[in-house]
Amino acid sequence: MAGIKDDLKSLNFKNVYLLWGEEDYLRDNYKNELVKKVLDPSFADFNYKEYTSKKPDCEEVSDFVASYPCMSEKKILYIKDSDIFKKVSETEKKFWNELFDDMPDFVIIIFSEKNVDKRSALYKKLLSAHSVDEFPFQKPHDLINWIGRHVSSMKKEMSASCAQYLIDCCSPSMYLLKNEIDKLCSYCSSSKITEKDIDICCCKIAESRVFDMIDDALDGKISDACKKYEELKLLREEPIAINGAIFSKFNQLRKIKIMSQTMTARDIAIQIKQKEFIVNLNLKKARNVSAEKLDAVINLCAETDHKIKSGKSEPWAALDVLMATIIS
Repeated sequence: MAGIKDDLKSLNFKNVYLLWGEEDYLRDNYKNELVKKVLDPSFADFNYKEYTSKKPDCEEVSDFVASYPCMSEKKILYIKDSDIFKKVSETEKKFWNELFDDMPDFVIIIFSEKNVDKRSALYKKLLSAHSVDEFPFQKPHDLINWIGRHVSSMKKEMSASCAQYLIDCCSPSMYLLKNEIDKLCSYCSSSKITEKDIDICCCKIAESRVFDMIDDALDGKISDACKKYEELKLLREEPIAINGAIFSKFNQLRKIKIMSQTMTARDIAIQIKQKEFIVNLNLKKARNVSAEKLDAVINLCAETDHKIKSGKSEPWAALDVLMATIIS
């Protein structure tokens, strides 16, 4: 069945659309495009109603759906983050089931949800009779191309490797990436944006900061690693999240070290679904640290997680021990 992208091209619209997934930038973008295609801006206020972050009142929805559009062929009801497709009462389920079965031709309902339960009856109803489009975080290749287009539209340049670095440092969220790109384009006086510009300008996620700290420690830059560790404390990052990021990094290094005995960097990249140049960078670090130390840090991460969650140790004290092991 054709989705919203095809419908926007053909202008043959369905009565109900469910746009769901982690990438809210795309959900919002397609919703806005649909509204533009369907409603005349002069009369949009009379033919558009929205509910955000709450379940809509069934009686209000019924009244809106039953009334004819004003000076327009269609009207739109927009419902965001309602959790209707995760858990509803039997009364609500009955209401929506009946509405989906008997929708007036002049009404379009757009649902925008971050999460859904694919087992729910309402989800299955839309999947079979209306339109369901999933928008997960985009794949790195697609994000890199999108970043390139966005940067180019602002008369700047960014290499593919630099775009990947931006994604690794910040987030796969297109909204967050757009904000960081806008900052970079405003900051950079030259036409080309570099990794150094990203380090200066962008708000790195905690995981990225932890990975930078570990890289410094494994490269022998102990003072830099310790400085980054203190910055994490000053930023009041969650110790349990830092411990999880350390575990993730060392577990990845361990996998790469083992795989490198029988596989090429390219094969490893395919196996762990990562860029080859990133595998090569991690491969150099993995070769410089013993398997015994990798195992020791991984095991200590598990112990640290238990100590923090059980209250047997003060979180930062437990992390101090872990950090000492990493830089030793």
